[in-house]
Amino acid sequence: MSLAATAAGAQSPQDQMFPGPDSCYARDYGKDHLAEHPAQRVTRIAISPDFDIAQPFLGVHLTLRLRGVPGGEFEAYGSCENEGGDTLYCTMEGDAGAFAITPAKGGAILIKVSSRGMGFENDAGFATLERNTGDDRSFLLRPIACR
Repeated sequence: MSLAATAAGAQSPQDQMFPGPDSCYARDYGKDHLAEHPAQRVTRIAISPDFDIAQPFLGVHLTLRLRGVPGGEFEAYGSCENEGGDTLYCTMEGDAGAFAITPAKGGAILIKVSSRGMGFENDAGFATLERNTGDDRSFLLRPIACR
């Protein structure tokens, strides 16, 4: 095994997926995907790190757009810690649920909704993603430029 492979294998999940403030990910779901998944409500999901809000843990900011729900973009904040292996486990601010993040191929990440669901809010109200209903249980996000 090469030294580079050993060093990469020693990285924590946080260091691997969120090495700095420019480590952002998103997914926009197109009409074709949504037509094939009529029970999916999420049309866009994004996550970015915020190293100041949850120290010593990784803070994250999530945004979400839902099909058929007025009020624009929903948002939430979370606090993530290395769970072991290649997983970050994140709890959401205000007891709004939890999720796990694992690395995926091509530098992408996979977000999986926990059994506690994931809660988001905006000025118009609240939205919840449930793990056991609908088609909003996991999301494959690709790296994007942070705003």
